[in-house]
Amino acid sequence: MLHLLRKARQKLLTENKFRKYIIYALGEILLVMVGILLALQFSSWNQQKENTKKEEWYLNNIVEDLEYQKAILKDMIIHYNESIFIEKSIIKDFSINYSFSDIDSLDDKLNYLTISYDFPKIDNTYRELVSSGQFSLISDKFLSVEIINYYLFCEANDNDVNNDLNNIFYKEIYPVINKYAQVTIYEKGSSPDDESLNDIDPALTLFIQNKLKEPASKLELINAVKTKFILQENFLDLVSKTLIDIDSLIKKIDAYLGYTPDMVNHY
Repeated sequence: MLHLLRKARQKLLTENKFRKYIIYALGEILLVMVGILLALQFSSWNQQKENTKKEEWYLNNIVEDLEYQKAILKDMIIHYNESIFIEKSIIKDFSINYSFSDIDSLDDKLNYLTISYDFPKIDNTYRELVSSGQFSLISDKFLSVEIINYYLFCEANDNDVNNDLNNIFYKEIYPVINKYAQVTIYEKGSSPDDESLNDIDPALTLFIQNKLKEPASKLELINAVKTKFILQENFLDLVSKTLIDIDSLIKKIDAYLGYTPDMVNHY
């Protein structure tokens, strides 16, 4: 092709057809420019196609992170509801005679109240997007803001929960509950030979019961249970709101990606 163009140009020059040569040269330049523009357009189209694939990959992975987080939060809600039920029962039973002596399975109940959950911050994909500087791949800016706001909300939740656990639960509640209960060992895959691990010493039970007859001990334990109840109510409200936000964000991402309800199988 280039050989033919050069040959045609040389012919025009030798025939002294300067005007036609100028027109021909301009046409040749225009042809080259069109070729360059087409090449740039093709490259831009390929880059846009690649960015769209990356955007879809990141958004799908964010949804997977949200689904995993949602599963943990649902387990937390079950635990919080069970804890609140136990705390209410202890408070109600105590209020009958202002005594812990007649509360059934007090050891088991107090042991359950020693369990705590950290807030699940499942944000691997989000952090990768931010750290790699590729957050701009999400072309819908409203959706970008929704994602950022959600993870800022999670960061605040994580800080609030950790603050309450570290400064209230582990410092004020756990030591008191642990003080008035014989610890139960929960071991996965335990055999019948391990049953002795959770034997309750009657002498220690009597010691705890006698200790709990003292007004100072009663006050200490009932305050610990009530404070744990308040914490659990707050955590339950926070987790419930987070689940609502997760479902809302997942729906927005699905809609943006063009997924219909029959195309997805969310937890």
